[in-house]
Amino acid sequence: MTEETDAIHALLAEQENAWRSGDAAAFSRAATPEIVFTNVVGLFSVGRAGFEAQHRHIFSTFYKGSILRQVVEQITFVRPDVVIANTLTEVIGFGALPPAIRPYDGVLKTRLEQVMVCTEGSWKVAAFHNVIVHPQASAVVPAASSGTA
Repeated sequence: MTEETDAIHALLAEQENAWRSGDAAAFSRAATPEIVFTNVVGLFSVGRAGFEAQHRHIFSTFYKGSILRQVVEQITFVRPDVVIANTLTEVIGFGALPPAIRPYDGVLKTRLEQVMVCTEGSWKVAAFHNVIVHPQASAVVPAASSGTA
């Protein structure tokens, strides 16, 4: 699925470029009209308008001038036209962050999960779920389940 995987990587690069430009419309361009969005502090919305509005807000305030980098951890094809793209993100160059958002060593790291669907040959983001990575908690590997509840 090289062609599809290349298209996913291209979409992620477009997101990075739009973020760097502080362009909420461009960042939201690949969002489906009914995108399900959960940000790092638990804000939840459904629809491209809310997704774009939240990014317009953050690009004009604490993330103004910041840089986003996404490193692909996993791309899972659920079906040929549906993927789950998991990236480890790093944001640098931000301003004073809200209290709930805590960077470590000047870098905000998150794990971003995007569900993408291909419609008429174009990949779109149907769900966008982002969580902050806490360095100590992310290093802990859960114990294997015993299979009993």
